[in-house]
Amino acid sequence: MINKMNKQMGLIVCALVVVMMVLAGCSNTNNNSDLSSGEDKTSAKTSPIETDGAEKSESEKTEGKSGTRKVSTVMGEVEVPVNPQRVIVNWYVGDVFTLGIKPVAINARADKAMPFYDQFEGIPITEKWESEEILRYEPDLIITFDPKDFENFSKLAPVIVAPEGDLSSSERLSFLGEATGHEAEAQKAISVFEEKLKNAKEKLSSGIFKDKTFSILQDWGRESYGVMYETGSRGGTLLYEYLGLKKPEKLEQLIKESEKGRDSLSYEVASQYFGDYVLWFLKEGYESEYANTVIWDSIPAVKNGNIIEIPGKYGGLFYYSDIASMTAQLDYIVDRLLELEKK
Repeated sequence: MINKMNKQMGLIVCALVVVMMVLAGCSNTNNNSDLSSGEDKTSAKTSPIETDGAEKSESEKTEGKSGTRKVSTVMGEVEVPVNPQRVIVNWYVGDVFTLGIKPVAINARADKAMPFYDQFEGIPITEKWESEEILRYEPDLIITFDPKDFENFSKLAPVIVAPEGDLSSSERLSFLGEATGHEAEAQKAISVFEEKLKNAKEKLSSGIFKDKTFSILQDWGRESYGVMYETGSRGGTLLYEYLGLKKPEKLEQLIKESEKGRDSLSYEVASQYFGDYVLWFLKEGYESEYANTVIWDSIPAVKNGNIIEIPGKYGGLFYYSDIASMTAQLDYIVDRLLELEKK
């Protein structure tokens, strides 16, 4: 009887042990399952955020490279690529280079003395500024100074027109920077120029230069244009608009009456338009006839040694009036003027 009871108790104990083991196993399974689910939930909560973040970042990145934006121009609103890749430009090549854009073609002059001359490499210069020629380069944006180009070329690609005279050189660079998505590059170049300009004004507003007048002249020969005066090209934009230097009174009067910022002067009257200081541009391979006349030595600026001769090889430096060109012109002119101050 006792043995039978012992056997029954043993079976009960064994059964209890089995049940406990089963329960323990279930409990471990549930715990493991919960831990696994916890990791999945954490992942489920964080992954979409990371993915969304990555997707958003990629989306923003894509939006920065594709799509279009509307630009307000003198010709009205123009829809242009957010990040134009095939730009063709007429005249404002210095601005485009400064913005870090490499055009597919240009209609402009290239010269070794230009501060951005090395950037012309590999870029075709169009022989004709016509639809068929432009279409060859499949542009996605055309930049020009001429309002007529808007009507002529708008069917080929979006056209941004920035007429000369409507904007200052710094305003134009800023405008083109915004239009092409290169605001930072534009602002950086403008800041460098403005800092140099500030320093130059301080140097030229005192000492021997205070209240002096400045002329920009070039001898083209008696039988040609005589002596040409300049107020825009040949550094005129920099001297008069940005540095604020004064023209001779007689020259100011002539410009006001003729409404010409550039014109010829006969050898007989040219001396009357020489300022206290003169930027005297020379042509390569040409000896000035005017400098060999009897009038030349009687001119006060000549007698005082205030003629800054600019050799023909530097003509390209003064060809454009964009910010990059004027920054280089500023260095050149200020250095030459300060050399006179040391004499």
